[in-house]
Amino acid sequence: MTKTLIVYAHLLAACVAVGVLLIQDMALAKTRGRSLPADVINDLIKAANLVFVALVVLWISGLALVLVGYMEDPQHYLQNEKLWAKFTVVGILTVNGITLHYFSFPRVISAHGLLGQPSLTQVLVVLTGAISSVSWLFSCYLGIARPWNHTANYGFVMAIYGLVLISACIVAGEVLRSMRKTMDFSCSLNE
Repeated sequence: MTKTLIVYAHLLAACVAVGVLLIQDMALAKTRGRSLPADVINDLIKAANLVFVALVVLWISGLALVLVGYMEDPQHYLQNEKLWAKFTVVGILTVNGITLHYFSFPRVISAHGLLGQPSLTQVLVVLTGAISSVSWLFSCYLGIARPWNHTANYGFVMAIYGLVLISACIVAGEVLRSMRKTMDFSCSLNE
């Protein structure tokens, strides 16, 4: 019963975090890199706070699940390489979340918007966004990938994560390029 409640809390926190992130990503995509109105900024701040709480719940419930799993099978539980891959992805997700909060977020909500930032900053902001989306979704996938328990090795899981991450970064770069072209086109029309 206790394990089921912990899994439920873990699942709810993941659903809240991923749901909020995807909704906010769609809202940001609609702005096309321009400066954001005050109501959108307020929504982003609320969403960031909600995702932070969800991440804390995920860490606590995840560590509790590991403790329960270890107590049930102390000789084999921690030998699951998929588990260590999930910890790695969640670690990346957490460090990237800190980077998003302190680096990317202030630039996105600035009066200049994303496209008003220097080119390198624009690239770093969209890359942190891509890393965030992939890491959240991939860690959720690892949570349900039961057939990989004790069968998939760490390198295999991380290689798949890396390929998905590289693909997402390429797509993010193309989206940024498209936003820049749209901005350049609209600027040339205004001249």
